[in-house]
Amino acid sequence: MCEINLTSFSMELNSLLPKNFKNDIQNIEPDIMVLLDECFELLHEKSGSGEAINVSQIIIDITWEQLNTGHWSEVEDSERQIYALASLLKVVAMVQNVKQEPQEKIREILEAALKVVDMGLLLGSSYTTELNHIANLLNSALYTDEVKDFESSRPTSEVLIKVDTEPLKSLHCPSLETFSAEHFYPRQPVKLIGCISHWKALKCWKDVNYLLRVAGGRTVPIELGSKYTDSDWSQKLMTLRTFISKYVVNAESSENAYLAQHQLFNQIPELKQDIVVPDYCCCSDNQGSELDNKDVDINAWFGPGGTVSPLHYDPKHNLLSQVVGSKRIILYPPKLSESLYPHDGKFLNNTSQVDPENPDYKMFPKYRDTMGLQCTLNPGEMLYIPPAWWHHVRALDISFSVSFWWE
Repeated sequence: MCEINLTSFSMELNSLLPKNFKNDIQNIEPDIMVLLDECFELLHEKSGSGEAINVSQIIIDITWEQLNTGHWSEVEDSERQIYALASLLKVVAMVQNVKQEPQEKIREILEAALKVVDMGLLLGSSYTTELNHIANLLNSALYTDEVKDFESSRPTSEVLIKVDTEPLKSLHCPSLETFSAEHFYPRQPVKLIGCISHWKALKCWKDVNYLLRVAGGRTVPIELGSKYTDSDWSQKLMTLRTFISKYVVNAESSENAYLAQHQLFNQIPELKQDIVVPDYCCCSDNQGSELDNKDVDINAWFGPGGTVSPLHYDPKHNLLSQVVGSKRIILYPPKLSESLYPHDGKFLNNTSQVDPENPDYKMFPKYRDTMGLQCTLNPGEMLYIPPAWWHHVRALDISFSVSFWWE
């Protein structure tokens, strides 16, 4: 941990507090409003930071219950805004109060403060600029040293497939006109080569110490289990440092863990500076309309060899961009959906019951007659996956991918 001037750090965080949160958030319940007002008053008192921690935690606890009642899509945005504000208030109070703690406890408290910030970013929907700034300051202060001898000796994880496939077509840096005419509008997948060779990420992300310096202390959601269709699948929050050391580079680990489909670059903008939204994302199904980069959903996929995304389809256009390691992808067109036996029910109806790596032809006889497409995606390559195209993905070694979804 580097030396940090806690007084100036606290003053900088205080300057990030909103001047009039009542204009920012609508429909605040009266009891929550009282607690928020109290918290702001305590933060302006000379010795009120300790009590401000308690009051902000009460707001977080109340809002947490609201966020975890019912389906996430039905959560009121005002609840997420309040959660973000309460997280901001708590971390400011923690930094104010840490000056009163013994030296040996400071690091532990600042690490806890960083987790509070990340929870605000993960579950909240406002004050992201302020929370991102604080997270960057805390992570930089806490994690400055490189980690020595942090290399992976995990074996590669290639499983021979037993189904019929043909090689997927590849193009080297096609023009927008060629891409849109031959692949985007006809809904035909293609591997794209030489399109992201300028990305800083291709060099930086190979160095796990770079990821640790930029984001090692950040809390992220990790999937545990072979794949999300398995009964033992679960999710757990942990720091990126813990995830990398325990699951990614640990040769003795046999557990499957995956940072999957996470909007990491909204949470950690420093990593977003290492990539560029591909020009192909400006293609649109709405003729004459122009897409803004804000309309593109960017997700991170990071984990050891052997991570698997089961056979499924997505409703949006997808450019899967490979940065580190290699992945094998098997694809099927929408017209074969019946032969892929989708799960029943609304939550998994975009996921096949068939495992292409170990197909059960007795249970799924129609699958025997299907013909898929296959490709291996290497660093610097992208795969265009059209909407409703089924795809099964296996990481062959330590892998970091970025997906761009758009309509």
